[in-house]
Amino acid sequence: MSYEELSREELVEALQQVERELEEAQQERDDKEELAKKVKADFENYKKREQERKEQWQIEAQQKLAEDLIEVLDNLERAILSADEDSTVVQGVKMVADQLYETLEKKGLERIDAEGEEFDPELHKAVETEEGTHNKVLRQKRKGYMFDEEVLREAEVVVGKEEE
Repeated sequence: MSYEELSREELVEALQQVERELEEAQQERDDKEELAKKVKADFENYKKREQERKEQWQIEAQQKLAEDLIEVLDNLERAILSADEDSTVVQGVKMVADQLYETLEKKGLERIDAEGEEFDPELHKAVETEEGTHNKVLRQKRKGYMFDEEVLREAEVVVGKEEE
């Protein structure tokens, strides 16, 4: 049957049906576009989270490596202190220790300078007290280190206390 054979009422009804179908199709399109936008946003958020996780994992891995290498640095410094300072071997060990520290420093490691500073429990671990300027670090017994602004190891220090 062609449109010419339809009555005016049938044409109006057919047109209304086509309009309803068009509206449904447009609504379906809009819904799919909205779903596509949501999926895209979710994927972008997923990529960001994964990148952040990857970066955090890298920082944690570097931090762990730095912690392990600090022990090596401590041992090199102990070897230097226990040997004859004029020895060429000691000079070589000093060079290796300096090179190791410089390499770690480039990656974000820094020493905590404690001597003469105000005692800070966030940075220092008091292992002894002696008479002296109250709450000042008198000596450092073991070096402390930070990595990317986070304390890896507190400096072990001797803290001054008021004279009795």
